[in-house]
Amino acid sequence: MRVIVERKLFAVVAADMVGFSRLIEDDEINLLSRQKNQLNIIIKPEIENYNGEIIKTTGDGFLATFPSALDAVQSSISIQNGIYENELEKPNDKKIRYRIGIHVGDVVLDDGDIFGNTVNIASRLESIADAGNICITYDVYQSIKNLKSLAVENIGEQLLKNISQKVQVLKINTDKYDLNKNEKNLLLTEANQETRFCSSSDGTIIAYASIGNGPPLLKAPNFMSSLEHDWRSPVWTHIYRHLAKEHTLYRFDQRGNGVSDLNPENINFDCFVDDMQAVVDAANIDKFPIFGVSQGCAVSIAYAYKNPEKVTHLILSGGFARGRAKRGTLDFDQKLELEKNMILNGWENENPAFRQFFTSTMIPDGTKEQMDSLNNVMKISTSAKNAVRIQSANDQIDVSDLLPLLDIPTLIFHNIDDERVPISESKFMAANIKNSRFVPLKGNNHVILEGDEGWPIFQEELKKFLKQ
Repeated sequence: MRVIVERKLFAVVAADMVGFSRLIEDDEINLLSRQKNQLNIIIKPEIENYNGEIIKTTGDGFLATFPSALDAVQSSISIQNGIYENELEKPNDKKIRYRIGIHVGDVVLDDGDIFGNTVNIASRLESIADAGNICITYDVYQSIKNLKSLAVENIGEQLLKNISQKVQVLKINTDKYDLNKNEKNLLLTEANQETRFCSSSDGTIIAYASIGNGPPLLKAPNFMSSLEHDWRSPVWTHIYRHLAKEHTLYRFDQRGNGVSDLNPENINFDCFVDDMQAVVDAANIDKFPIFGVSQGCAVSIAYAYKNPEKVTHLILSGGFARGRAKRGTLDFDQKLELEKNMILNGWENENPAFRQFFTSTMIPDGTKEQMDSLNNVMKISTSAKNAVRIQSANDQIDVSDLLPLLDIPTLIFHNIDDERVPISESKFMAANIKNSRFVPLKGNNHVILEGDEGWPIFQEELKKFLKQ
């Protein structure tokens, strides 16, 4: 018996709330009440006003269909403007802001739900839309191009996650929000960043984001990253906000992490460097400093060696040129096997006891909030299998032969009693990189935390260094 599949031509709108997890952690009852209110007084009425239908709501968004692309766009603009007005008096880090993706095409209807490539593309467009704005395909644009009042920007062909072909994408700027209107709104969050995807040399999809204003600064990825979750982590947010104050900060999720490809065929050091090259090419940036932490230092060194004309400064923190397998550590094999077993047996457990082992070596002086955050990001950002693969790749890193070949101003930070990477590794880099300066900082943490004695020194030294 042949199954009859019902298809219809629809414009599909996919929307989600930016920073939903952070906002709900801050004040669950208040957020859910505001979200319900906006759904009832703004979203549903504006969809109905333009002949649309909500197919389903999710915890942080909704999926809707419209008989025409024009209706879908006009409804989405009204929704964005309504939410903007509704949230006008809220501080930036407390605002509800949606991002929306729209595509038009055939959809499969099944028991009140919709499926198909049109739905997938709309959902992926939503993921790269700026907070408060709308991303559309060229097919949608063809139906609205005569609306002269719209601020439409062609952002070119974009690689969307899990979509095999590049898609021509345009951005409708509906965001009236001005960060400079009020001091309380100057706090940057994940809602302010633009997220894009690119393809590395082996076809692995890499997610990258930019935020801030000013000349570019590239942050090399390190183990366990999440483009969204790091913004609300007390382990990282102070660093990213500081870097984005006077620069456009670019950063990306390492392969196997965050919203980059979580099932890459290859995880090795050469791929890490290729991924950085792919991001630089996709973002079309030139003449920039690179900031690397931990393994990101070696990736930064290798990239800078290959591309000295692009890199103006290297800032290395808590890093190494030689992985643990290359340092001549006598009990390395035993430690490696112990860590591997701990990762595979405990990384994905709800109980964070196994992950706490790693956290206690990375931020031993961290607060409970900072430790809980790092424990959580580990589980969110990658799988146990990937964690073992990445750790194994890091252990085999050796860029020591490149150090004397570098001729780029380099500033090296390291906490004196770092329990994850010994300070001797930064001293080794400083001794072999000409035109480098080494700044030891007091502390036991692997990552420089906001409460560390060395944090103000880091800020001051970095400011002076980047002015050279």
